[in-house]
Amino acid sequence: MRNIKVLCLLVFTLALIEGNVQAQGYGPQAGDKSVALKFGRAVSFGDVSYYEVNNGLYPGSVVNGVSVSEPTASSYSSYNDLTNIIGIEAKYFVTSQIAVRLSASGTFGGSPSQDYVDGVDDPTGEYYPGTYQPSFRMFEGRSRMQYFLDLGADYYLSSKYERVCPYAGIQFNSIYNQLEIFDGYRGLDGNGEVIPTYDTRRGESYSLGGSIVGGIDYYLSEGMYLGIEIKAVSYMYSAKRVFYQTGMEANDVDAHTTSFLAQPVLKLGFRF
Repeated sequence: MRNIKVLCLLVFTLALIEGNVQAQGYGPQAGDKSVALKFGRAVSFGDVSYYEVNNGLYPGSVVNGVSVSEPTASSYSSYNDLTNIIGIEAKYFVTSQIAVRLSASGTFGGSPSQDYVDGVDDPTGEYYPGTYQPSFRMFEGRSRMQYFLDLGADYYLSSKYERVCPYAGIQFNSIYNQLEIFDGYRGLDGNGEVIPTYDTRRGESYSLGGSIVGGIDYYLSEGMYLGIEIKAVSYMYSAKRVFYQTGMEANDVDAHTTSFLAQPVLKLGFRF
């Protein structure tokens, strides 16, 4: 509740400030640009799990098989309440009625593998603190890449109210997620031989599709607006692939999702 009050106070304050600035009038014009903060449900990147990518290494995988769950990236299912900022949208108005739009986000990162470190025994056999050094197990290295990209165009409809700007548009939507796991030095076996490392394991999921969107922008002042948008119709094809060993054929699962009147978002935008 406190977050909602702060958001409302921020919007009211900015509207008062903006209302004192002379501008070109309400509604977009050719050549205008706008940037909007989007509030609502975040895009989900959680389709490829550590367990699924490493599943082929567990005992019994040969007899019992390995499995990959249905990809769910197309559902945009990560929960966030209305006060959370989930992205930024940029628009450029080619004409006073046609605008191109772009929304995007991504992360890249990972952890390097750490080699096994052999410990030192206590020669007295008493193992009091400070008389021995434990071994450090090998740590699996991991790298992850995630992004989403929405690209589209909107057509603004005429309205008898100066501050109200309804629109309809089309979008290309895409999501990608990749997780790679790799080993370091595993140490020596009982015969003094180097323990072999496992092959690099990699999993990826992606979703591609399109949507028809509809929304309304209400201008609080000449350069600031609140907007509501919803996907009237949306279709996404989602696929997940896991490579358990280098050179091995992937384990594939895919899914098709069609939604109606889904994924509503609230926008706080600025035109300049």
